[in-house]
Amino acid sequence: MIRSFRLAAAFAALLLLGGCFVSTTDLIPAADADYPVADDARFALHALDEDGARTGAKPGIAHVSRDGDRYTMVVNDHGKPFTGRMKEIAPGLYAVMAREADGDPVDGNLYALLERDGADWKRWGMVCPEFVSLAERRGVRLSDFGITLESSDCAVKDFASLTKALLFAHEFGKPDAVYVAE
Repeated sequence: MIRSFRLAAAFAALLLLGGCFVSTTDLIPAADADYPVADDARFALHALDEDGARTGAKPGIAHVSRDGDRYTMVVNDHGKPFTGRMKEIAPGLYAVMAREADGDPVDGNLYALLERDGADWKRWGMVCPEFVSLAERRGVRLSDFGITLESSDCAVKDFASLTKALLFAHEFGKPDAVYVAE
């Protein structure tokens, strides 16, 4: 149940796990956003293991709708809604910015990476401690990405820094979930 709730709380990221990629401002403004997901889309949300295979855990059901310049996603119909935007950073790769729909915008945003795979989407949850370990294994410092540690979060100050980190995660990391179109 906890694992399903964690999956449900993510709009392209594991948002309830400690240490996320965060910003205090919208790094994807409405004027720059892309909208590659159709309004009223439904997906089965599957967790992936270290090898990229589905874990076998019961998938969540994600419902994505568009309201003006933002998407809203609810998982399992009764999950907490998240709202956000997407921006293509390379062909088929999208930065995802999200926050709780009823949250105060001054509380900031969380970020993830999605890769389009046909009608499905692979997700890199961008959990900060995992990213730090990945960077260290590759001989790269957080400061090389323009990222600072704030508690257990990776604080991102601008979209260029976010893009650099997301592309690095895509090249050297692994997705943690897949959204399968229904």
